[in-house]
Amino acid sequence: MKKHRVLFLTYGKLPIPAVKGGAIETLIDSLIEENEQRQELELIVVSSADSAIPSFNQTHQFSQVISVQTKERPIWWFHQKCWNKATHIVTGKRTNLIPYPELMYTAKCYLEENPVDCLIDLNCPERIPVVRSFFSGKLGVYLHNDYLNPQTMGANKLLDHLDGVFSVCDFLNDRVREIEYPDDWPAFYRVNNGISLEAYLPATPEEKQEIRAQWKYTESDCVIVFSGRVTETKGLHLLFEALNRLDSLENVKVLVLGGTTYSSAKTDRYFEKVISQAEQLPIDVRFTGYIEKQQIPHYLKAADICAVPSIFHETCCLSAVEAQAMGIPVIATRIGGIPEYISEKSARLIEYDAQFLENFAEALDQLIHDEKLRQQLSEEALNKRTRHSKERYYNEFVKSIKQFVEKGRKKETEDETINFN
Repeated sequence: MKKHRVLFLTYGKLPIPAVKGGAIETLIDSLIEENEQRQELELIVVSSADSAIPSFNQTHQFSQVISVQTKERPIWWFHQKCWNKATHIVTGKRTNLIPYPELMYTAKCYLEENPVDCLIDLNCPERIPVVRSFFSGKLGVYLHNDYLNPQTMGANKLLDHLDGVFSVCDFLNDRVREIEYPDDWPAFYRVNNGISLEAYLPATPEEKQEIRAQWKYTESDCVIVFSGRVTETKGLHLLFEALNRLDSLENVKVLVLGGTTYSSAKTDRYFEKVISQAEQLPIDVRFTGYIEKQQIPHYLKAADICAVPSIFHETCCLSAVEAQAMGIPVIATRIGGIPEYISEKSARLIEYDAQFLENFAEALDQLIHDEKLRQQLSEEALNKRTRHSKERYYNEFVKSIKQFVEKGRKKETEDETINFN
């Protein structure tokens, strides 16, 4: 049977393979590796250049990464960001920067010589009109963030060009449907993210004790882990504020896994703020800085609780999913797509409202001091861990692609001029 050929157009900030991290890049990496085993698709990925790409292409039969030398444009980016911000103030509409036009030019050149069954833009819907100007086939956008909604500049025009919207949660598809759109809708597909469960096995008592000993944690300590980028939207400052409200913090430790950006050791004002907060807490708080993706399960094995105090529309919080796969109780914000991935039976989900900080602190206090409850939540998380598998994710993605390719075009659209400068 002929394999469907899928071309992914990446955002370009980070490469595939995901040697420099990145949630979307890691997910596509997982898809590629599973496809090498299952061999149901041919995957072509247009990616920013990296030294790992040549060897990657040599070892993968059903995937090809097209390496693109991208150009930094700090002055143009600055002006574009200022313009976008001013436009938002005036119109209330938002638009994202399209930083690397070289990716679109490379995709255009590739498509002139090589047919594909569909092109999937990874999380940058603003590019869709330009892509449509040189690609007349099945065109979809794969949303991982809330980038296509009633506040998106030119949302109707983007929908005119799209045949399909792929999203990692129903929340994102529902946000698209909030757009007042008079024409026929593109097809919608929800493909929940998955992870390699083999890498996220629950810790044995011996493993947990050994890893905790490396940090000089004792068996009686309650270790709270925060895993992710140290940025304001991830809410680490709120975790510290909630802990500061508790009367008893005896034997509580906090381990922060991550830095300000992917694969970077740099700091910023926010990072300095949370460092200051940590220093004022009467407990031991450790910051690891950026760590390689494959090392995260090792650190998580020390945890009793995973805190996810996000304050933006998380769509699939992988740190929460990874913790749940290891049987670690999660306290998370009930926001965006998080409730679609994390069950109330295995976690504490806190509404993001005026009482958020108070309720988050209360849930922390409960889990810190109730080991029996932590064990109950852990057992429930492990009972449902297969729902997070990369195999389930791959099956859903392949099924969606097959339906997408076999479905008729939404409608023909007029070409637009294109400028890659």
